Amino acid sequence: MSGIDGALIPERLRTERLVLRRPEPCDLEPYIGFYASPRSAMALGPLDRPEAFKAFCVELALWDIKGFGNYTLLHHDVPIGLAGVWHPEGWDEAEIGWLLWEGHEGRGYATEAAMAVRDLLEDLGWPPPASYIDPANHRSKAVARRLGARFERHHARWPDTEIWRHRHRV
Repeated sequence: MSGIDGALIPERLRTERLVLRRPEPCDLEPYIGFYASPRSAMALGPLDRPEAFKAFCVELALWDIKGFGNYTLLHHDVPIGLAGVWHPEGWDEAEIGWLLWEGHEGRGYATEAAMAVRDLLEDLGWPPPASYIDPANHRSKAVARRLGARFERHHARWPDTEIWRHRHRV
């Protein structure tokens, strides 16, 4: 993908309330806890522990292989979720994604983190990214709308997935 593969993004960002940092091994247990829960159903879960471990290893590896990936979101030094650029092998394009661990939703953290990532990508000259959203995930669609994204179409390979296209800063 022209202009994206090999591009580096900072390993740490700050917003008003959050620190977004490259995932570290200490983030494994909260990640596995999220993927063990039914809450992960709209993020390709739930996963058993071995599968969640493998998925976490992909999170770590993307940073080394591609120079970007999801950030661990920290609020007062506590991991509360992920947000960042998701683009593993076989994925059509770079996606801005967000996940919040149980008990941290409804406070604007996903919007705040995803906005920082969207603005960073714009500053680096990336084309407007997508977010892939489960049609039943109304909370994620609300986040996408707050970011200025609009429904574009259903995904050709995954018809139960909507593609929402981000615009540059609104």
